This record gives sequence, structure tokens and C-alpha cells, in this order.
Amino acid sequence: MSLSRASSATRRKALFQYVLDRRSISVYGTVLLVVVGLLGSTQLLPNLLLVPIVLGVVAYEFQKRLDQGVPLLQLTGLISVLQWLVGPVLAYNLDYQYGRYQMYVDEATYFEYALPATALYVAVMLAIGASIRQRELLADLDRSNFVKIGFFLNIAAFVVQVAITRAPSSLFFFLALITQARYVGAIYFLMSRHPLRLLFAAGSLAFLLMSSVSVGMFHDMLLWLALTFCYWFARRRWTLQAKLLTLSVSALLLFALQVVKQDYRQQLKSGQQPSLVGMMFSYLAPTGAAWSDGALAYAVVRLNQGWIVSKIMEHVPDEEPYADGETIKQAFVSSLLPRFLAPDKKEAGGRENFMRYTGLNLEMNTSMGISPLGEAYANFGTLGGALTMMGFGAFFGFLFKLTLRLLVRRPTFFFWLPLIFYQSIKAETEFVVVLNQLSKGSVVAVALFLFTDLNFPVRARKFVLKPMAAMRRVQSLRTQA
Repeated sequence: MSLSRASSATRRKALFQYVLDRRSISVYGTVLLVVVGLLGSTQLLPNLLLVPIVLGVVAYEFQKRLDQGVPLLQLTGLISVLQWLVGPVLAYNLDYQYGRYQMYVDEATYFEYALPATALYVAVMLAIGASIRQRELLADLDRSNFVKIGFFLNIAAFVVQVAITRAPSSLFFFLALITQARYVGAIYFLMSRHPLRLLFAAGSLAFLLMSSVSVGMFHDMLLWLALTFCYWFARRRWTLQAKLLTLSVSALLLFALQVVKQDYRQQLKSGQQPSLVGMMFSYLAPTGAAWSDGALAYAVVRLNQGWIVSKIMEHVPDEEPYADGETIKQAFVSSLLPRFLAPDKKEAGGRENFMRYTGLNLEMNTSMGISPLGEAYANFGTLGGALTMMGFGAFFGFLFKLTLRLLVRRPTFFFWLPLIFYQSIKAETEFVVVLNQLSKGSVVAVALFLFTDLNFPVRARKFVLKPMAAMRRVQSLRTQA
């Protein structure tokens, strides 16, 4: 019996090494991020030099794993760097600021906190985390039930979407998570070998696309489309030129969407029916409005989440004392305890913390998050905030790596990872929102996965049954390294 257990443990270890890339960032990349972060804290070198180095390291690690598997940690780091570092450095040096969307402290004060906090957060997260080899993980799976699972998840999401308006408010977040299962269904469709898989996947995403276009709110649409695209893109290996072209086209489309968004929403409010795609092409024309100073300024302002952090730095502790961990404690209580055990637990949304720690007012129906970077400063200041961001990066990286271990026995749970880590990817959400999604998203993802696996089982035909092949693959990888 002990020999059997030892053999099983050896097999699992071999399979784990086979599908897992333990290095989410190179040693050189880690060292470079740490050095740049420490240099940023001294402000001895210009931020226009240091910020592009951080961006270059993270972008390189992202593209390196773009065709390997969903680079979730690298995507998280890339979004953070763009919104906490790139947006602010452009705002300071191009003077693209207006209204309340301005930087409220001087450049040196902002970056002596934001640069080390962001760089160390990303470095620790990637150094502790891991990446998955999607093609190896899904090799030889029996995919005959993928389409059935995709349709089941879409039907379940539709039923819950209809019922959610009649449900008690205490269940709203759980039910909203179930409605997002349709996007997991889109991944199942894409990864199936059905001839109509692209059409089925488009149908799964249709509700998200239509709702985003109808109200002019595109954040969720962009994030889910990006994640779904990553699953599709990693089905095969691509050349560097193809990856760079993909990233360049994606960046251009994102830029176009940002510059037309304000005009598009105004036309919707006035009762018109504008064409989003038509407006994007019109703005991107050589003489289009996208290249005007006003449009470029608006794009930078939308990219820049640092203005909120800078306002917190101006307001705390002069007008509002440091929270000393209060909001982080509340976040853990809110995410782990049900409301009947903690009736006074904090509501997710960000409105209360935003007004308290920035001193700015919000309209009744408006909510803004202060971001983990801003919340870390609001609790502990410059040094304590940077250390908090390091801890958050370690927590996120370790949790993601731990989740990947489940994939050895249940490879298709890989499709459910976005439902768990969706809010963690964003740079503007607070700790309470991130932890809420991690805890409740895990419950929903595991429950739905087990139900689908029980009724529509997916089994590996060769990958699990031939561990020696995995061991030989591991040995080959080590030799190549």
C-alpha cells in the first residue's frame, strides 16, 4: 500500500512539473525590478527613465508567456504598471491633467512611494507565483463534453440572470458570480474541437458585448475578452513577430476605444444610436480626432489611476489619520464571514473609502475604488504601504500557484481561474473587492465545476495514464534549461 502511495505521489509530482512553469519571471527581471524600485524611492534618477524600465520588464514577461497559457499574474502586473506608473509619469511630464483628474502632490513625492511599492509588488508576485503550460496540461483530454458544458453554463447563467432581480440582496453577489459562468462557457466552447466553436463562444459573450455597448461601459467587456483571447491564443506557439503584432493591434484598439468613449456616451444620452466600430475607425483615420491634443489628454487621464493615489497622499494624514490596518481587517472580515455572523461588515463598492481618504465627494450613484496602492498608503504611509504591497504580491502569487496545483488532477479547472481571480487583475479595486471575489468566486467556481464534472465528466486519456511520458518530458525540459 505504501509503494502504491509512493508511486502515486511520484506520478503527481512528475505531472505537476510537466505542466507548471515555476518561473513567472526571470532572475534578471526580478533583480531589475527590485533595483529600479529602490532607485525610485531615492528619486536620484528621472522617473521618465525608471518607469519605462519597469514597463519593459513586465511587458517582456507578459509576451513571453502569452502563447504558453493565460499569463494572469503577468497581466495583473502589466495593468498595475500602466495605471500606477505609466499614466502618472505621462500626466506629470505632458501636463495632461484637468479638473479633479490631476496629480495632487509633486512628482518626486508620488514616485518615491509609487515606484518602489509597484515594482516590489510585481517582483514578489511574479517571483513567488507560477505559470501554466496550457498545451501540455490539456493534451489528450477527451473534449467530447466541452460543448455540453458550455451550453449548460450558458443556460444556468440565463436562469440566474432572470431570477436575480427577485433574490434577497444578501445573495446578489453569489448570483452575479453565477451569471459570469457564461464566460467560462465561452472558454469551454473555444477549447472544444467543434466546427462551430467560434460561433458558440461568440454567443456566450454576446450578452456582455451588447450590455457594454448599450451603456458605454467597457471595462468588464475588455477584461473578459482579453482573458478569453489568451486561452485561444495559447492553443499554439507563435513567433515573436506575431505576438508583437497582436499586442500592437490590441493597444491601438484600446486607445481608439478610450478616445471615442466620452463622445459615444454623450450620443447615447442624447438618444442617438452611434456605431462604436464606425466611430473608432473614424477617430483613427490620419486626420481623425484621436490624434488631437484633447483626445490624447483624455486617453492619458483615463489610463492614470495615480491621481486617486496622489489625492490620498495629499489628504492622509494631514486631514485624515492613517487607518493603521483598519480597512484591510474589514476586508478580511467581509470576505470570510457571512452577513448573519458579521451584520456590520463592510459593503464592497469603494464609495465610502474614496470619500474618506481622498476628501472628494461623489454623486449618489457613483462609486470609485482607491486601489490597493492607495489603500496601502492610507493605512500605513510610504514605507508601510510599500511593505504592504509586497505582502499583497506574495499573497496573490502564492494563492495562484497553490490553485494551479489542483490542475494536475482536474485539468479543466484551468478554465475557471478567471472567475476566482477576476477582480485581482484590476488595478483600481480595493482589498475588500479583491478578497470578496477570491473567497466567494472560489466557492462558486468549485461548486459549478464539481457539478459539471459529475454530470459531464472530462477525463484525460493518455496524460494521466502514462506518467513515464511526463517524466521524460520533465527530464527534457531540464536538459534544455
